[in-house]
Amino acid sequence: MNITMEINGIPLLSYEQVLETIEGKENHLLLGNGFNYGLGIKTGYSQIFEKMIENNHGIYKDIADLVEKCNYDLELFIGELENDIADNNVFLKKYVNNKVKMDFMQATHEIVKAELKNIYAEKNEGVFLLLKNFTNFFTLNYDSFLYILLLNYKSDYELGDEAIAIQPTLKFIEDDLNLQHNSIYDEIKKIRNGSLTISPDTVNNPTNTPIDRVTKGTFVAIINQYSKSNNKNWKTKEIEQVVKHILKEEKQNQVLEAVDDGAQYRLFRDEEEFVFDIESKTQNLFFLHGAFHIYQDGKSIKKITQQSDKALYDRLESILNNEEQEIVCVFQSANKLEAIQENEYLKKCYDKLGELSGSIVVLGSALSDNDNHIFEQINKSSIERVFISTTKFTESAVENARNKFPDKELFFYDATTISYEITND
Repeated sequence: MNITMEINGIPLLSYEQVLETIEGKENHLLLGNGFNYGLGIKTGYSQIFEKMIENNHGIYKDIADLVEKCNYDLELFIGELENDIADNNVFLKKYVNNKVKMDFMQATHEIVKAELKNIYAEKNEGVFLLLKNFTNFFTLNYDSFLYILLLNYKSDYELGDEAIAIQPTLKFIEDDLNLQHNSIYDEIKKIRNGSLTISPDTVNNPTNTPIDRVTKGTFVAIINQYSKSNNKNWKTKEIEQVVKHILKEEKQNQVLEAVDDGAQYRLFRDEEEFVFDIESKTQNLFFLHGAFHIYQDGKSIKKITQQSDKALYDRLESILNNEEQEIVCVFQSANKLEAIQENEYLKKCYDKLGELSGSIVVLGSALSDNDNHIFEQINKSSIERVFISTTKFTESAVENARNKFPDKELFFYDATTISYEITND
């Protein structure tokens, strides 16, 4: 490992060096909000608040100063609003509490949904190279983005009831393309696999990269040149259709060995439900502060699985208005550990941190004091090495990390070097 910079004995690595260092070892991933930012999904509290203003015709704009004063702590903000309501007006207090939480969740969901296409963008196809290295996945974020991302790399067989069949099978499409275009799929597939020889002069910009690793644009250019040189008379539109299908097939073959959030399908009173099994030994996806799609129903912890926005909002609203149900989310910035210890699901996620060994990669967390309970639990574990992303590699950042993880071997890595794009290099 070539170290170009270090502070007080702690090195600064590149993203590629991190991947090389952790490959083939026991590793775990801890995500903060910065991970979403890296994929183009801006779910910082200020962005969520701006969306709340937009959705509610500026109502929240009138109390923007109070939101900032509360440091975007949702529970503290709600508490300040309730202080202005008479104690005997229980209805109004509850209405304000539920209204603000609902607006917060709806705004976050809309931000994620609007940018969800980013996880399928070509520039992010290489995120699989990161995810495939980990045994367990932890997130500090409320949104279900990590869950959606991981499902994207789960086999159709594993998905079961979570999958939605919306298109013909791969085999059907392959046969159809061959019939329409005189074996175009089979021939391009052979080129992709390197079983047909392509001489350097058939490509405008020759590359030493194996053909099955080049980007979509380069692959299309190669096939266009091949078609012209061999009088295939394939149209660019036809080539792009086949290439798109082949790349999609390759992506479906990128399957994470196990993605398990701990929810088990059950049929209860003629209703389909996903209930979290607190005793599950295979769970490897943990929402440390809860998430909008997780709720408590009596003694059970359940998962919202409806697909449409209206169904999601209706479900959230009914949960907020039900005395026996509650969204499992730690909204406050203070006393987080107390809230975690009171919930079976959150406690299991927290306890899991203390059972880890090997290495943990921290991505998108500023190591803020309000998450000290998380860092203390990692420090108590058998984790040996901690890799921390940073945009500012300074003495103060190093000192902060040493305070959080005094018993661990520390590495920083430059967040600006993180790229999920598969290049031609």
